[in-house]
Amino acid sequence: MRKKSILKKYARAAAVFSFLLFIGLVLFMAEKIICAKFIGDSTTIVDGFYAEKKNDIDMLVLGSSNSFCTVNPLILYEEYGIAAYDFGSSSQPLDISLLYLKEAFKTQRPKLVALEVNMLVGGSINNKNEAAFRWGYTDIPLSADKLKSVYRSTDGINAEYFTYIFPIFRYHERWKELSKSDYTYYKGDKTNYTKGYLETQSVADGIYLDEYGYDEGEAWIEDEAVFFLDEMARLCKDKNAELLLFKSPKTNWHRYETEAVRAIADDRGIKFVDYNEIYNSGGIDIDTVADFRDYEHLNDFGAAKVTNHLGAYVKENYEIPDRRGSETPNSWDIACEYKKRSGWQEFMAARTVQECFDQIRGDKNYVIIVTGAPDAENVRQWIYKDGEVALDIKWKGDGAKRIKEDGTRFEVSRFDGICQVLVDGVNQYVPGKRWNVTVYDKITKKVAANLAFDE
Repeated sequence: MRKKSILKKYARAAAVFSFLLFIGLVLFMAEKIICAKFIGDSTTIVDGFYAEKKNDIDMLVLGSSNSFCTVNPLILYEEYGIAAYDFGSSSQPLDISLLYLKEAFKTQRPKLVALEVNMLVGGSINNKNEAAFRWGYTDIPLSADKLKSVYRSTDGINAEYFTYIFPIFRYHERWKELSKSDYTYYKGDKTNYTKGYLETQSVADGIYLDEYGYDEGEAWIEDEAVFFLDEMARLCKDKNAELLLFKSPKTNWHRYETEAVRAIADDRGIKFVDYNEIYNSGGIDIDTVADFRDYEHLNDFGAAKVTNHLGAYVKENYEIPDRRGSETPNSWDIACEYKKRSGWQEFMAARTVQECFDQIRGDKNYVIIVTGAPDAENVRQWIYKDGEVALDIKWKGDGAKRIKEDGTRFEVSRFDGICQVLVDGVNQYVPGKRWNVTVYDKITKKVAANLAFDE
């Protein structure tokens, strides 16, 4: 009898454990779906960071949106061979920057950590900006460091504390606005091909940096912010990494703020580069009409100028290896290739199907689907991959044929005289002309173009 009683206890415990495990898995999956996704901001930045190969990053860029709107890692790599990643979040206070630094050192060994200091000046610690906390905390995995950071930010364990630890409690009503991407994002490719940088070519209506020379005033720098900066400096020292402070160009930044940050940096033996100061001294040619996306963020044109200047400064002052030219392409090589293949391509200007096809047929990273329909009775569809014909169909009736390449489904079909070209179930066919060409890029994992030609 005693043996049966013990077995019942084990069975009951196993049942309870299985139930709790099931509930945990359901909540985990629900949280992945329901939580807000900050695309171009912390979600794709953080997920992209964890997708990086271990110990591959030589330069880490931390800070608020001023960091990942200013430093373009692909330019650092193309021009200087620096393997950098922008690991920030919008309005990121220094305590969250410290958390990100701790997270970074768990998988990477950067030789240089560049901190954008916009949030060092002002009340970023004490103003308790919920949006900044959501951007900063939501996508960071649960860990002891995160628990401690959230505890500091929320002033203890309370209802708000648990909404940062378990974001589903904050976003549980978001089910009303869910879209398809909410269900598919968590299982998709998390590679960040801009290395955290936020691309845009939008232009603001004129930015004024002239107030930088204004000397009357006092910079407000919280003691807590300095404390977290010191913690970052200590951690960098422990991990044999250099810490560099920099300030991106922006309006409403003054000389007295530069001098306050410089005093802190000099006192700790940390280098500080201020691009407002450099601009005002003529050291960098920033166009205040064309180089900003808004009053404090650069666009791609301005970011390219600052990034080039910063890259030269880094190579002159720090021992950072040049990662270009290795026999095996690294993730920066792949990202640069991704960038090169994104957007407009020369073949898109072709005037005939033959001209278009001649330009792309030799590129083995394209899957090309051609539909030729001179009339309703004579329809032919081809699929080219790896530079060769993979499928060639002369339709005499209705039907569908499909192939798979790198997990992507390609299907050509004809029903009731209507053609379709499906890529993962989405029709890409453009009717109305004799020829249709759909081009899928295996590097960007996207349909690069749908083109139609009369001849």
